[in-house]
Amino acid sequence: MDIYMYWLTTLYMLGSHKQNSLIRHFGEPRLAFTATDDALAKVPTLTPHHIKIIKKNRNQKVLEYGFEMLEKRNISFTYLGHTKYPNMLNDIQDPPIGLFYLGDFPSNNLMRAAIIGSRRCSEYGLNTANTLAKVLAKNNVVVVSGMARGIDSMAHRGALDAGGLTIAVLGCGIDICYPAENLELRDKIARNGCVISEYPPGVAPRAMHFPARNRIISGLSKVVVVAEAAKRSGTLITVDQALEQGREVMAVPGNITNKYSEGTNNLIKQGAEPICAYEDVLNIIGISSDKYFEGNRKTRTAESELDLANDEKLVYDALSAEPLTIEEIIVKTSTQPQILQHILLTLELKGYAKRLPGARYIKI
Repeated sequence: MDIYMYWLTTLYMLGSHKQNSLIRHFGEPRLAFTATDDALAKVPTLTPHHIKIIKKNRNQKVLEYGFEMLEKRNISFTYLGHTKYPNMLNDIQDPPIGLFYLGDFPSNNLMRAAIIGSRRCSEYGLNTANTLAKVLAKNNVVVVSGMARGIDSMAHRGALDAGGLTIAVLGCGIDICYPAENLELRDKIARNGCVISEYPPGVAPRAMHFPARNRIISGLSKVVVVAEAAKRSGTLITVDQALEQGREVMAVPGNITNKYSEGTNNLIKQGAEPICAYEDVLNIIGISSDKYFEGNRKTRTAESELDLANDEKLVYDALSAEPLTIEEIIVKTSTQPQILQHILLTLELKGYAKRLPGARYIKI
């Protein structure tokens, strides 16, 4: 491990752009650590204030003590150029110089998808995020999110419930659980993936940290799925960053009368790919939905094993191998149209139904 990469990572108050500029200018962080005032003044992005921060934070004994404490606290560290550093982050602008983490990074060979959304959300949004995460996890896709309340937490839980891997990206020090009620969830994630942060231990969660955190969430992922977001949700910052990074952005359409769906519906109007069935995400990642359907048929051995609520079971029983329109399903089940749309989407996400052209549905 490079102790000077660790040192540069602890200078989070400079921001990733200036941290990266120091690497580009000096070639290696050790030279920045020992640089004179005149040498630092030649770095174009640094102001006298930044130089003062660097000089104040390069005590060799403090550096060595902090580095040793990582191991004692079971905190791992990786950095740009290291074999464990996530390769997709190499492609983004001003990537994190270093990452602190708990657990183990999933293999770079595994596909990753981010599921994000608002902290304040509807039951529909929570269920969609959870079920979609399960579907992805069952297809060996690593689910990435921010471990925040609401959509993020449900996405992590869905991946874990399906026996998959998930990555949580924090906007605070790796030793701080934020929000505090997610302590058990954090520990589960660390055992089935990893919890990561570019902020050194002890750094408290602050509003200014989360936009930087969000660029890592999108940077780690091939596709960013917005499960639900209000009109002014901070989730939309991640979307902007994902687009700048060249990532695919998808959104789950929501009820037009639900304020928590204004953001996602607007994203679709602006060109985001709508998710009308779970295979939409699988297809954009490059996973054959037919293969997933076949796997579901083989593993589902009895009707009693169906993981369905009563209203979902009612609609499921009405379906068959013969395609039915929504109007025909309404006649069979006496279900309200808006509720039926939600149930059908849930059945698709769980792998119990398939949407055919012409808005017709079959049981699978």
